[in-house]
Amino acid sequence: MMKSIVEEKLVSFKTLEQKVFAYVCELGRMITQVILENYDDELAKERDKKLYRDKGKRETSIKTVYGEVTYSRRVYRTEQEDGRIAHIYLLDQAMQMEKIGLISTNLAEKIALTVTESPYRVSAEVISDTCGQTISHGGVWNLIQELGERISEEEDYAVKQMEADQAEGEKAVGILFEEMDGVWLRMQDSGHKKAPKQEMKVFTMYEGWDKDSPKRSRLVNKKMLAGMEKSSRFHQKREALIEKIYDADEIGRRILNGDGGSWIKEIYDPEALFQLDRFHIYKEIKKKIRDTEAQEQIKELLEQKKVDEMLEYIQVYADSIESDDPKEKGSRNARELYKYLGNNREGLIPYRERGVSQTKGY
Repeated sequence: MMKSIVEEKLVSFKTLEQKVFAYVCELGRMITQVILENYDDELAKERDKKLYRDKGKRETSIKTVYGEVTYSRRVYRTEQEDGRIAHIYLLDQAMQMEKIGLISTNLAEKIALTVTESPYRVSAEVISDTCGQTISHGGVWNLIQELGERISEEEDYAVKQMEADQAEGEKAVGILFEEMDGVWLRMQDSGHKKAPKQEMKVFTMYEGWDKDSPKRSRLVNKKMLAGMEKSSRFHQKREALIEKIYDADEIGRRILNGDGGSWIKEIYDPEALFQLDRFHIYKEIKKKIRDTEAQEQIKELLEQKKVDEMLEYIQVYADSIESDDPKEKGSRNARELYKYLGNNREGLIPYRERGVSQTKGY
């Protein structure tokens, strides 16, 4: 390799970087092939020959983060407990070679993360440029669809376990924080034409904040769930996710943060404490009230927990700027703020400032 670089009178570091990357990826593929085939040979020697009958080698491949690796491994004929005949690969079992089609889980994770930031075509270009692996935007799309189907199957199974009172969760926790929000997404139909927007529901749960992280920015045991199904089904999956980890009866207190959307309050635990997310409160105040002095007055009354006075102030403010001009929306916006805060009155005061116990039932 070094000889070819010298002969080509390489002066660009970018080109050098690309050549080194390609060489390292090729070396990685060769090493992986040798390791897999040698391990397959060892498994063949150590197997129970009465139980697993060697039916010869089969060539296959797997797309990895450093390119496509082609290798051969043996297929075995075996009899299952129910008497049925099955053909298995001991190498796949021993290496826990879970994959999506012919794509390794490592590569699948990188593709999925890239898609959250970029369109399918851009994601395909990024993966092809950085992973020693060529993939089309159609291949990225197919992978994401299969990942979505697998995730949906796992979520549906968790719901069935919960409804059959067979949830796996055993962990006890003093406080579980839950956050729910709706994100409206622009959609395309099968012909890539604009379709009506759809709301993606997003759920996040965590046990608190890591005191050792900068500005307590890291959440402890953070788990997320997203979906575009009806709210009732989404709440089933959300509760199933909780009960897959926690013993629901051993959660001291559940704190629910949200933007006040009606679907968010459709909760399983009637003793959960709802609080309107402060970010959304201040966002609505700024959006609906143009006068900065009025904004500050509303915020101050809220911080002082004077909810009745705050709502009265907004109502008086709306009356004071009433106009006959149909284009003037100031009064209408203020009344919308009044309605929004009034409908979420029980969640305006943070749970820590309500004098409630951190354990439900007391």
